[in-house]
Amino acid sequence: MLTRPGSAPGSGWMRNVSDRLASGPADPRSLPRRYWIWYITFMSLVLVILPIVQRRAMPSYDMRSYESSMRIAGVPLFAVGPAPVAIIAVGGRPRGVIALGGIALGVIAVGGVAVGALAIGGVSLGFFVLAGLAIGWQAAGGGAIGYRAFGGLAVGGYAYAGNGVAYGYHEASGRQKEKLFG
Repeated sequence: MLTRPGSAPGSGWMRNVSDRLASGPADPRSLPRRYWIWYITFMSLVLVILPIVQRRAMPSYDMRSYESSMRIAGVPLFAVGPAPVAIIAVGGRPRGVIALGGIALGVIAVGGVAVGALAIGGVSLGFFVLAGLAIGWQAAGGGAIGYRAFGGLAVGGYAYAGNGVAYGYHEASGRQKEKLFG
């Protein structure tokens, strides 16, 4: 039996420790003022100043396209533009073996919305997926839906959610079922 030095067995000191741990931190302080100043400065830079500077530096009417002269099976090796099609495509709506851009479609797709065998992006669909919202056979992300899903909200055959919510045939979550739904 485990006893604390200087205490009698059965005195309940372990119960007191678990009560203290369950009640939360002893000193919940708010974030320092410096943090908020940096956060507001950064967010105003990203949301206000950078779009203004980008419009002046890169006007949208001057969107240039490029295709490499080297071709493989009649498809350019590299292309850049608003809707490029190539082995390696970079642009707004790229399609290719490797697609990098806004709405990417390819074997390896990286973009805001990505569809491919290996898809990485904000919202992605594919076989192996890493995204904020991931839908695929093996999906990892904030919200993951797939046969093997890993994320804050995981739904699938084998769902793992860490401290989040998991729902599936085989599920693992850091939370108890009683605390999830009421």
